[in-house]
Amino acid sequence: MTSTPAAATTLPVARLKGYWLVMSAACCWATSGVIVKSILLRYGPPPLALAFWRDALTFSILVVSLALLRPAWLRLDRRTVVPLIGLGVISVGIFHVLWVYAVALIGAALATVLNYTAPIFTVLLSWLVWREPVTRSKVGAVSLTVAGCLLLAQVYDPSKLQLNWVGLLAGLGTGITWATYPIFSKIALKRYTPWTVVTYAFGLSALTLLLPQPVASFSFPWSQPPSIWLWLWLLALVPTVAGFCLYSWGLKYLTASAAVVTATIEIVVASVLAHLFFGETLAGLQMLGGALILMAIVVLAWQGLAGASAARSTRAPAAD
Repeated sequence: MTSTPAAATTLPVARLKGYWLVMSAACCWATSGVIVKSILLRYGPPPLALAFWRDALTFSILVVSLALLRPAWLRLDRRTVVPLIGLGVISVGIFHVLWVYAVALIGAALATVLNYTAPIFTVLLSWLVWREPVTRSKVGAVSLTVAGCLLLAQVYDPSKLQLNWVGLLAGLGTGITWATYPIFSKIALKRYTPWTVVTYAFGLSALTLLLPQPVASFSFPWSQPPSIWLWLWLLALVPTVAGFCLYSWGLKYLTASAAVVTATIEIVVASVLAHLFFGETLAGLQMLGGALILMAIVVLAWQGLAGASAARSTRAPAAD
């Protein structure tokens, strides 16, 4: 008889679970564009104020829920809080500040492309931190992802672009700061649950976003009709609480580079939702871009499952 250790048997299943969790997170994140655009069209808030309230409400939802249901998950060990601080301040807080200014200075199309340079930086950071090998399949997947994002953002159309050096640096900064999210998360997840990680990340992010707020923006959302709160809670619950908790959970099963490339499916789903809700058309080259991103995810998933199967067969004892 041949027996296989349980850990080796479940390795491919865990990888698949990780991919499904990250893709589910990306689908939640994709709703953010629809919700944010609806808020901007209906109420016209300052973008930075909207980002602050999104993070503040997310923290409120999570901290109250954990206090009532799992108070032990709110306890922190002072020796292991550094990754949580990095996650909240850099990966979420500074990222949101840079994103708002990048969109304002260079437009959404180019800002989106620069944001999705994150897989490149994640691969490099993963190599520096954990010595994850930079394989040909990873390089190919990252290349397909960047090419797909370029096409989806229509950077081939000069009318979509606004060139501004400060904006370009801010956009590049979003790619770098977002690349640190899986790095800090994976370190923090060795000690804390995904719920704990996301709770404190958004609490620290809300504090970070509070600092650059113009005084005039503090009138939002109190000066708006009561219906604004429905949209704000929806923004906090679906793309933020659900999206980031699913992503952090998925990071328990995937490498940082695999997770950040897989998450780029968000831009594909967001484009489809924009077409369905706002009638924004998808050109042929944009569809090609979406196909390239899907191809990148398949390449990484295939490599990951093949590696897991090889590890399983290596660990399996010989037949009796």
